[in-house]
Amino acid sequence: MNIIIDVKNKMYETVKGNFFPLSWGAYIHHKYETWKYPPYHEKNILTFGRGVLPVIGGNRLIFTFRSPLWDGFFFSAMGGAGYTLKFTGLRNVAIIGKCDKPSLLIIERDGEDIKIDFIDMESYLEEYTNIYHLNDYILEKFGEKNYRALIVGPAGINTNMGAIFSQTVKNGKLLEGSEDWAGRGGVGSVLFRAHNILGIVYYGDKDSIKEELKKEKELAKKLKNMVEEYYNKPYMEVILEHTKKYRYNEETGTGGTFGNNYLYLLDTTPIFNWRMPYIPKHIRMEFHKKILKYLVERFNREAIEPRNWTTCGEPCPVQCKKYRKGLKVDYEPYEAGGPLLGIFDIYATDKVVHTIDSLGFDAIECGNLIAWVFELLHVGLLKPEKVGIDKPVFDISQYKDEEDILKNSQYNGELAVKLAEIVAFGKNEMGRILGLGIRKASKILNERFKGRLENSNAFKRFNDYGVYVPFGDEGGISPTMYWAIGNFIPYLIQGRYLTYYKAGVFPEPEELARLSVERIIEEITLDNIGLCRFHRGWCAPLLDTLVKETTGEDIKSITYKLIKDIWIYDKLLGGYPPYIESQRVKDLIVGGAEEFGNETWASYFEVEGEGKLKEYIKRVLDEYSRLLGIDWKMNTK
Repeated sequence: MNIIIDVKNKMYETVKGNFFPLSWGAYIHHKYETWKYPPYHEKNILTFGRGVLPVIGGNRLIFTFRSPLWDGFFFSAMGGAGYTLKFTGLRNVAIIGKCDKPSLLIIERDGEDIKIDFIDMESYLEEYTNIYHLNDYILEKFGEKNYRALIVGPAGINTNMGAIFSQTVKNGKLLEGSEDWAGRGGVGSVLFRAHNILGIVYYGDKDSIKEELKKEKELAKKLKNMVEEYYNKPYMEVILEHTKKYRYNEETGTGGTFGNNYLYLLDTTPIFNWRMPYIPKHIRMEFHKKILKYLVERFNREAIEPRNWTTCGEPCPVQCKKYRKGLKVDYEPYEAGGPLLGIFDIYATDKVVHTIDSLGFDAIECGNLIAWVFELLHVGLLKPEKVGIDKPVFDISQYKDEEDILKNSQYNGELAVKLAEIVAFGKNEMGRILGLGIRKASKILNERFKGRLENSNAFKRFNDYGVYVPFGDEGGISPTMYWAIGNFIPYLIQGRYLTYYKAGVFPEPEELARLSVERIIEEITLDNIGLCRFHRGWCAPLLDTLVKETTGEDIKSITYKLIKDIWIYDKLLGGYPPYIESQRVKDLIVGGAEEFGNETWASYFEVEGEGKLKEYIKRVLDEYSRLLGIDWKMNTK
């Protein structure tokens, strides 16, 4: 069942048809012409839907919306939350309109019907400071239900960077470490600022959907047999063989993205606001040794060895969620709240990430923003008294020994915590400007502080220090935390894994386009069927067959149609891929050619300068457009 909930009039209507969750979002956004409205208009519909394959890893919840950061069509995924949604009997949901008062939306399966209700949260909001407090509040009210909650934090109320948080509830208790986020693009900000919804709580019971569950169980058994026949191995063995990075890799002695990523990123690990092109390789390697000692070794000792592993909320043997001291640890949030900020101690990073999470931020976006502000304070373009924090330690020469590293990590961590709170609550004018995101904030700061820029010995614009990918005239988003050339190209959607994000390589432009197209097709397909990307290894060879068996649909044609629908949507709102604005990003690409061993392009850049960089990006986007059958060529206006 698919429904559209009008939260203004407190009613819903059903929509007939079978939709994949991303295709549902594209269908709704086109039907209601949401490109005509700004991101915080009540007609910027937010949709979510669950996976379609009854396989392990098939229960992701996929959100779509027009992003207040990227400014175009965007989607974000949350692990496990689709598992509980199926007990409501719902497949897809869309939210339109705006509640008169800040509210919790309650969706309940009541026998054969869906019942919706609203809880007035206006008075609660007056003292709302912590997303985990709201999580506890909801548990008190609904603890006896088999529920899942989707929650917005203070950052979603006051900034463009709000995420949606959810934690698994089991036997009336919150399951430690089993939490997930739909983080990218400002999805939480849209839910609250466009619709006045502070959270969504949904639940049902197995008795209400007995027949559906019976059919699903029969289909799941059939798909399991297909997997076993293809691999000639037991189902669980197949899954564990293909997911050892995320569970436990005996070769590396660690598990999860945090433990394994740092082992191969080495000196390409983002540090000090992406200043890697200016820091000699041997010095970067010294910092990497500290990352292994003070982050990875402690993580292994406190999370891996005691087997503090759990799932995202669906039955899954991978147990990719690693936690310690009550805190879930993943690579990107801890990278953005750690080494990127000049913090090389996991205990200092804990405080930063936990604060960012408790405020309901997209951890990647917030950490990247703080890194940018840290450098602006370091070079003097922003003043401590206006920002509200002291200058960070951002001079690598001040990280001489172990004592310096731990002391500076603690100090920078305290500043990051304070700045996150300033931005989340808009405590001062600078905090409110920064809450817009790097690109939008840069435009204001460039005008306001022209004099400082004229006297600067380095870059001549605030955005030259920022690392973001631009979209159209106003949009921009932080890339994922890898020094990967594909992360910086203004593709149709950035900030997710819809690109070739391998660090440490510099492909030819047409090859980068080809590899990126492979990624967008695979990743958008996975999200459109609601399958966890950690399961892509075992599922990829069988994907077409499994989807055909389950839905009768040709997933390849659906994927290409979906990509074209997103492109058309973005064109209708005036979106285009602009040339890269940030000097830091240009340096990451140009420096990457030499660093990663492409002598030909390194020589081109050295001799011909920026003109050759424009040619490189243009050629990437030309080939990207050709391969996808769309017109997403670089606009240099």
